[in-house]
Amino acid sequence: MSMRGILLAGLVLLAGCAEEPVEEAPLRPVRTLVLEADGATGERELPARLEAAANRRMSFRVSGQLEALEVAVGERVTAGQPLARLEADDLRLQRDRARSALAGAEAAAANAEAEWQRARRLYEAGSAPARDLDAARAQRDAARAQRDGARDALALAERQLGFTRLAAPDACRVASRLAEAGENVGAGQPVLVLACGDDLEVRAALSEDLLGELVIGAPLRVRLPLADLTLAGEVAEIGLPVDPRQATWPVRVALPGLTEEQRARLQPGMAAELTLPLGGPGSGIWVPMVAVQQDIDGHFVYVAEPGGDREEENGSRDASDATGDREATVVRLTVTLGGRHGERLEVLAGLEPGQHLIVAGMSRLHDGMRVRLLDERGAAEASP
Repeated sequence: MSMRGILLAGLVLLAGCAEEPVEEAPLRPVRTLVLEADGATGERELPARLEAAANRRMSFRVSGQLEALEVAVGERVTAGQPLARLEADDLRLQRDRARSALAGAEAAAANAEAEWQRARRLYEAGSAPARDLDAARAQRDAARAQRDGARDALALAERQLGFTRLAAPDACRVASRLAEAGENVGAGQPVLVLACGDDLEVRAALSEDLLGELVIGAPLRVRLPLADLTLAGEVAEIGLPVDPRQATWPVRVALPGLTEEQRARLQPGMAAELTLPLGGPGSGIWVPMVAVQQDIDGHFVYVAEPGGDREEENGSRDASDATGDREATVVRLTVTLGGRHGERLEVLAGLEPGQHLIVAGMSRLHDGMRVRLLDERGAAEASP
């Protein structure tokens, strides 16, 4: 074979090798969710409880041993009806001693009065000096003061004895018993809780991230599952945290406009759910916090645009479609953030409903990169 033939054969072999397909690197898998916006204001549900608007925590004004609780939980009571009493033997003894002291003080005051009258007559007759009259007057005044003090001591002892009995302040219903007979209770320690009046309200604890969403008078939706009712509520009061270890603010929600039929189906203590509006009309799209990244240019996210060169060249999906995988192109978008609720961020600008937000597999992504889409988890809504 001539040299020219050998060269031609080598060129043919090289051309054949160049036509063999080059194996491509596998695409990076990512997981996405579809952004949705229903145009509604964001909402958040909060657990709550239905309570009587006037809850009375009944307590004794003196300490002692609880002798008896005369009412049961759920019982209706009338104004002045006895509720509970303390063991009062010690206070009765103090009252009896005060009575005896008063009797002695009155006798001493009467005797001092008689001595003063005698000394005055003798002085007027010239039979007694002025110093005897002054001494009798001083003894009379001291005896009167002791008598008045004894009267006050008896009144106090009787008043203390009356504090050992607890009576209903109004027509109420017994909500709970906080002590039982035989227990020692201190002055001011609640032993009963009464639900008084017909007005009802809903009480809940508001977390710090929701504190700015409510103001006095704001409308709320109240759902009572047990009574199968959904009512319109209104914020009546936002208190201050009682326990510094729990950063929650007590909230009272009034229920104006209750009908008699609705009131008959409601009982204090029922579980309730408050629906709080978050944000307002035109609020942004809420996305998982992990999807938002930041660099020197600001906050940004990655979205995936399904389809691409290889799918168009093949004309149909390959074997990976059998598992639900698709190919897409990564697009970096700069976003403007708004509020935050829990693990979700509000995007005010930069995203649109229907886009596929990448939420997993974001390491080493860059704009224009080809990726493989896994099954989408769900959707990010316009509210948290």
